[in-house]
Amino acid sequence: MRRSLAAVIVGFLVIAGLQAAPASAAAKTPTKVGLVSFVKADYVLKTNRTTLSLDWPDARHARKYEIFVSKSRSMKKAKVYVQKSSKTKITKLTRGTTYYFQVRGVNGKKHGAKSAVVARTTILRNGPTENLLPVRIMTYNVCSRVCDDNGQPWTPRQAAVWERAAASGADVIATQEGDNLAEIPGYTRAIYFSAKAIWYNAARFTVAAPTTPVTPTGPVDPATKCRVSSDVTQPTGNIYLGHHAGGCRYAVWAELVDRATGRSFMMVDVHTVSGKTKTTTDNRRTEINQVLATMKIVNTKRLPLIYAGDFNSHRESKPSDSVRPPLQATKHYDAFDLARKVSGQHQSSYNGFKTDPVISVLYGNHIDKVWVDPWKVRVDGWYNFANMGADGKLVQPIGSDHSPIVVDLRIG
Repeated sequence: MRRSLAAVIVGFLVIAGLQAAPASAAAKTPTKVGLVSFVKADYVLKTNRTTLSLDWPDARHARKYEIFVSKSRSMKKAKVYVQKSSKTKITKLTRGTTYYFQVRGVNGKKHGAKSAVVARTTILRNGPTENLLPVRIMTYNVCSRVCDDNGQPWTPRQAAVWERAAASGADVIATQEGDNLAEIPGYTRAIYFSAKAIWYNAARFTVAAPTTPVTPTGPVDPATKCRVSSDVTQPTGNIYLGHHAGGCRYAVWAELVDRATGRSFMMVDVHTVSGKTKTTTDNRRTEINQVLATMKIVNTKRLPLIYAGDFNSHRESKPSDSVRPPLQATKHYDAFDLARKVSGQHQSSYNGFKTDPVISVLYGNHIDKVWVDPWKVRVDGWYNFANMGADGKLVQPIGSDHSPIVVDLRIG
């Protein structure tokens, strides 16, 4: 009887000691999935539902992936989705809701270890859609004097701060701890007080008339020696927030006008007190409530308000995240949670002058924030704008112990 060609080949392999292993033995357990990132979000106006797009590093030996989605941090009652590639888009999510995610690789009947749990809040509102004014905002705690006193020379860092400002293409920059920051090339300073300043691109914007001096003045409280809030009828000014942590605390505001359209918005620069104690947590709440109360008086035109600055708290530091409830009570939400596009959310905005990025996993613990009213402002993008090299490390000299945050807004 004639033997088939396949039988001849198998016989040859057996004789040569090269017989192939069974196919089942080739299946290997996938490696653990690395850090999952959110890259896009959307709001589907027709259905009043939202979407989130995720991406993660390829896991070795994974033929497909299981994505677990839950409204609980414990991942209880998680829905499971299956995806062949290392990215996915989850649809039909409830707006303004925090979802938790895990991913694991699958190879046949073998399952890899699940990734760390990550969370993202879906977009609360679609935002305005007509007559939109695009504005790019940067907030940056430059730590000019304090860090200089603590062994981080300001002169080389100032050049790095200027580089970030130029590279960002920001229309408006809010800086904190800018005692030694006398200028940013290409920008005009609308207001400066107690190391906080609002800078703008004079080719696009101007300060609403009548303008006040760059450094506002006001009466001094004899008990605390702090200068109280300046004239609330002016387009720029300072807000006294209280005497906390041994010092006088302030915020500043400026009404900016778009030269091309004549449209205005209010920019507020805030730096709340730091610390995780009950006292500092209560002080932050007091400070942000004072900012909100004052701006309600200042903003007689009911213009869109944009709050930017160093808020010294984040969602992973509960209950010390005491600024969030008051802001949300006045319909102002973290631009990170409203952004259609996100980049670098796992890098903490506080870098501590470390070249290796400081990574936070669950929410992304950026203490530097921009808050907007999603009924009046649409957020297209949120970016951790640290200067990163090809090696994944921060480029030296690092401008500050904070990294700048940049957001793309469209004001309705």
